[in-house]
Amino acid sequence: MLTMIGTGAVFFTMIFAEKKGWLDVEKAKTIINIGMMSGICIAFLYFVHILSKMF
Repeated sequence: MLTMIGTGAVFFTMIFAEKKGWLDVEKAKTIINIGMMSGICIAFLYFVHILSKMF
């Protein structure tokens, strides 16, 4: 739960920085894509780890 709140805070901070002009759109898209891909990979690896413990 704390991780989800932290991730949401990072994304909202990036949106705020993009609106203020501190961060350009391409950098924001790149950071968001890398974050989503790493989150999906971590969730998949965690699932495989739990699955391996079950059998």
